[in-house]
Amino acid sequence: MAFDREQRGPRPERGAEGDKGGAAGAPFFRRRKTCPFSGDNAQKIDWKDTKTLMRYISERGKIMPSRITAVSAAKQRELAQAIKRARFMALMPYVRDELPPQRSFGDRPERGPRTDRSFGSFENSKEG
Repeated sequence: MAFDREQRGPRPERGAEGDKGGAAGAPFFRRRKTCPFSGDNAQKIDWKDTKTLMRYISERGKIMPSRITAVSAAKQRELAQAIKRARFMALMPYVRDELPPQRSFGDRPERGPRTDRSFGSFENSKEG
């Protein structure tokens, strides 16, 4: 079932008065992130600089991906190599100890005897 264009009227042009193009009418603009290790006076990646390297490690101890940190692909490989070397040289931990250990499904404390109800012996339960 097709609709006739003549019945609906002409389609408004893009960018016309009535076309807002977004929620508030403002154009969506995302600033492009730049690599902190590329360019002129950029910081060098050094495996001995653990303070800088720790910024690129998650709270779990994993190396953060470049889409989050905005590090270029070549510098991400260099950064990962520096982090691995610093870990191997015992300058950085492989796993951070800041988080409390997560309980898994089977980690329940052992149950003791039930104290909320008292079960009498069978001899005492007979009346007579």
